[in-house]
Amino acid sequence: MSDKIEVPLDEVKRLFLFLEELNHFFHQPMHYEDHAAVVKYIEGGMYEQIHSMYYHVVWNWLPPAVQKEIEDR
Repeated sequence: MSDKIEVPLDEVKRLFLFLEELNHFFHQPMHYEDHAAVVKYIEGGMYEQIHSMYYHVVWNWLPPAVQKEIEDR
């Protein structure tokens, strides 16, 4: 059986909307075949969102033991 954690609904919604935006951009090859368009997309705030989701949202959902396991790999 898998362990369970509680996460704030507003953070789940934020992550969902973020993934929706990534999916919208990357499911169309024409969006990322143009290097300049990808750079513009990333510089338009997408990297900041990725950073925030990774370091401040999902990371904080992980129990300390799991964070330690990830850090030690």
